[in-house]
Amino acid sequence: MDSPNIILKKVWDFESFRPGQEAIISDLYANNDVFALLPTGGGKSICYQLPGIAKSNLTIVISPLVSLMQDQVEQLLKRNIRAAAIYGGMSFREIDITLDNAKFGGYDFLYLSPERLETSIFLERFKAMKVSQIIIDEAHCISQWGHDFRPSYSRISELRELKPNVCFAAFTATANNRVKEDIIEKLGLRNVKLHQTSFLRENIAYRVFQSENKKARTLELCKSLKNSSGIVYCQTRRSVRELNLMLQSEGLSSEMYHGGMKNEERKETMRLWMENQRKIIVATNAFGMGIDKPDVRYVIHYEISDSIEGYFQEAGRCGRDKGKAIGFALYNDKDLKVFKNSIGVRFPEKKEITKLYSKLFQHFKIAFGDGKDQVVEINIENFANIHSIKPIIAFHGLKILELNGDLSLSESIFHPAKIKLMIGVSELYNFEIQNETLKDISQFLIRKLPGVFDQYKRLDISLLAKTVNLTEKDVLKKLNTLHTYGVCDFMPASTKPTITFLRSRSQNDTFLLNPSVYGIRKQNYVKQIDSITAFVKSKSCRSKSLLAYFGENIEPCGTCDICVRNENKKMDLAQLILKQLVKKSTISTLMNQLGRTEQEIIDALDYLQGEELVDCSKYTIVKR
Repeated sequence: MDSPNIILKKVWDFESFRPGQEAIISDLYANNDVFALLPTGGGKSICYQLPGIAKSNLTIVISPLVSLMQDQVEQLLKRNIRAAAIYGGMSFREIDITLDNAKFGGYDFLYLSPERLETSIFLERFKAMKVSQIIIDEAHCISQWGHDFRPSYSRISELRELKPNVCFAAFTATANNRVKEDIIEKLGLRNVKLHQTSFLRENIAYRVFQSENKKARTLELCKSLKNSSGIVYCQTRRSVRELNLMLQSEGLSSEMYHGGMKNEERKETMRLWMENQRKIIVATNAFGMGIDKPDVRYVIHYEISDSIEGYFQEAGRCGRDKGKAIGFALYNDKDLKVFKNSIGVRFPEKKEITKLYSKLFQHFKIAFGDGKDQVVEINIENFANIHSIKPIIAFHGLKILELNGDLSLSESIFHPAKIKLMIGVSELYNFEIQNETLKDISQFLIRKLPGVFDQYKRLDISLLAKTVNLTEKDVLKKLNTLHTYGVCDFMPASTKPTITFLRSRSQNDTFLLNPSVYGIRKQNYVKQIDSITAFVKSKSCRSKSLLAYFGENIEPCGTCDICVRNENKKMDLAQLILKQLVKKSTISTLMNQLGRTEQEIIDALDYLQGEELVDCSKYTIVKR
């Protein structure tokens, strides 16, 4: 077994580990159970990937994030490490073959969504797999006290019963003491080695302000920091589009990123930002997982996250190089009202969920007792309109049915075209003799996709079309013909949401809704909303409040808006503003510098204008 430092250099070309990584890796080398609480940007994937490469058998990684699984598999494959993932939207045949390959030693890493753990097709193969370690990513999902509880995570402990000698490692970036203890207990971690770094980020100045003109404040901040790399977070795709358009119209270097964009568009946006060809990313929380850009100088929450954990993770994506950074969040009473209203939206009445369940099977013409493992594409908006259900209720109802274990919902995530040859070499040769017009496609598959006889391979349709000198339309026609003849199993690329039914349709549509899926989660979500509301309204040090939530106690930071305000609260605000106006400024800059509210700054500027001491234009303020 190679040493960790040799593998780190050989695979990642890194000279040294980040703080905390080496100790975790050492414990996994020794096959110890591990609990690791690493804040965002701690480099947790290397902590389990490196031991997984060193060990001879399979590493299973359980993760709820399909896009992150896809990305990690892609990165491992680029490093010539054998990896695959199983998640919603895959055909039964592809899952079957992938599990067979894992069973017979075809992979070093197998990524799974938690919903797959209860399926008999997985459990039977798992018993025969040679497994070296089982990794639980986003482990807070196992705790009913966590902000993103998923009941399917509770089935992970069953894997331990089947393979009692395999080490387990739980990783999370957000867990308070109660959640941490719950994770360890629910997973049955034995003689667990604890690894926890402080949540304190001394280089980030947290600034949270109430604002009735958030667009203007955001624009001012982005203009004042236009030469720095930054992220602007929004809660909706609509806000992302509107804000990005506003910033671009003002000549700022920005791009947008959200889950509804095509995969190629998101990748291009990411590339431009990572290479500093674009300075600002305006994004939903779909942006950030797995992102490690060290020189982000600011994160602006145009619309704040609905949980302390979410806010902390998103704000924590700035200042990873340890340089000074700002986490600037804006909110108003309308935002807090949206939070309260979201409780009813996220948790539709039970009768609406029952109606959704029934209409879903009717829509796809699935009889009672049938449907298990069936995969269907769904346009949620069209489905909702046909059956007189509000689209937003349909979406959240489907999420609840997913958590209940009835189905797996793969949202608008890009599923690349995939293909596998289903016949042997000699059979294919005979087929080509009889079907000369299809030989160009089959020969491309053999030459350009090594291993296509054994496993599903991603297929670049545009590259194939250029190579065989055909249009993409003609290529797809030939691929479908090969599929019809049974020569290959071809799955076209798709960005449509898919549903995989994990259970058969219950008789008379009577199904049980697990209390942990509805009642307990609803209570947790209400507490979550109350916590973030209390945080934004708090008059205490922001860093102290955040760390207290995660069970740490620190002295006031001296850099947040509350601390800055307290430092100069006895001084006259108008005089403080005049001192800051050595050059032209903005309302948001003054809020940031003085820790005073938007309204306090506006009132003081009105006074100073009346005294003819300052001039205020649309966005700038200058001293006379």
